Amino acid sequence: MRSITTLPLSLCVLLLATACSGGHGTTVVLREDIDGAARFHSRTESQPGSARFECLASASGECHYAVFGGACGPLAMAIVGDVIACDADAAPTARFDLAVGERRDIDGLPLDFRHCVRERPGTITAACLEPPPPELARHAGPAEPTG
Repeated sequence: MRSITTLPLSLCVLLLATACSGGHGTTVVLREDIDGAARFHSRTESQPGSARFECLASASGECHYAVFGGACGPLAMAIVGDVIACDADAAPTARFDLAVGERRDIDGLPLDFRHCVRERPGTITAACLEPPPPELARHAGPAEPTG
């Protein structure tokens, strides 16, 4: 009986160790072009608990970042999002600014962090994590053919 209960526990520990051991990361690129020139361009390469943030272009000269974890992280939202929701006015875990051409490596981030970046300074809350309303998303994309 004892081996039956330890097998699932051992399997879970093995899976967690595999998921946290330098597997593949995620790259998020945000870019806004006007007439073929980059008006805003940010790249974030992340692994669980760490990330490299790069400000590649910004008309204002800076990229403003906010990092969220806890109830605002994707894992928490998927598992307990109906019970413990991320408040739209939740403050970030970390906040920093980078000048164009700068990059910053950060360790010790929440394992399931998400981030927002924008060109203009100011308060950034978790509301930035929400997808745009369908009517805005529709207008942000390329024009649809009418005929």
